[in-house]
Amino acid sequence: MSETLTIGLTKQQRDLLLRGLRYVRSSVLLEPRDPSEEVDSDRRNQLREIGEVVSALTGSESKRGS
Repeated sequence: MSETLTIGLTKQQRDLLLRGLRYVRSSVLLEPRDPSEEVDSDRRNQLREIGEVVSALTGSESKRGS
């Protein structure tokens, strides 16, 4: 499906990425668009993808802490 990349991030870099992803998520939620099924589907897909990246970033810290 998609290729996975592994990169080393400091805690500060990870926190910066997470903060940026919160901004991107808000942008997707607040983007003015005409309501339609296609728009809703596109928005849900974008939010799901953002959530997957957030999960990957937050999950990597919990694995390191173990």
